[in-house]
Amino acid sequence: MRLPSMSQPFLLAPIAECPPGPPGAQVRLAVLGARGVGKSAMIVRFLTKRFIGDYEPNTGNLYSRLVHLEGDHVAVQIQDTPGCIQMQEDCVQVLDSLSRCMKWAEGFLLVYSITDYSSYQSVQPLYQHIRKVHPDARTPIIIVGNKADLLHARQVQAKEGLQLANELGSLFLEISTSDDSQGVCDVFQYLCKEVSKLQHTSSMDRRRSSIIPRPKSPNMQDLKRRFKQALSSKVK
Repeated sequence: MRLPSMSQPFLLAPIAECPPGPPGAQVRLAVLGARGVGKSAMIVRFLTKRFIGDYEPNTGNLYSRLVHLEGDHVAVQIQDTPGCIQMQEDCVQVLDSLSRCMKWAEGFLLVYSITDYSSYQSVQPLYQHIRKVHPDARTPIIIVGNKADLLHARQVQAKEGLQLANELGSLFLEISTSDDSQGVCDVFQYLCKEVSKLQHTSSMDRRRSSIIPRPKSPNMQDLKRRFKQALSSKVK
């Protein structure tokens, strides 16, 4: 499945922290997945268009940049996360440690490698954990099968990724971080756009809920009836 084309140029302007701004001016994303699936490489590819293949195991780096998205400058924060190595007890502990990150983020990329079936298996528990933290089904989550260029080592078929995404009600696509810079940019820009739309909708909902409903106008027929009753009681 291809994402809608969003190939507008983005502006690289490193900032230490994203300053507070109006709704829609700041977007918080998290990239989650098993170890070695290419999470850090994807983030760096998006922000710099460069591909770096080897990374030290990360402990959760936070990237902050000003991105030009659909005519607006949006402060984007992307949280890289440690990989979930095992599917047993260790993974549960990692999921618990990621809860704070999940509460902080507004949009998510769940990444697995098409060359590692166990990384594919880690997607569903991560998704379920996100939904516990964000029960609102509108929270955007995209499932990404990375390393699509390594077809000779494929362990996860594209139809398996699509089937999982359909079951979870999420968007799915395969990309190659090493070969397809534009594909990586499209994924992140699409997620930024979806988060911005959700922010706008939530802001409108809060605005509507803060409006005190006007009291209903009294029924004139009812007032006339009561007035006649009052007069008749005085005459008696």
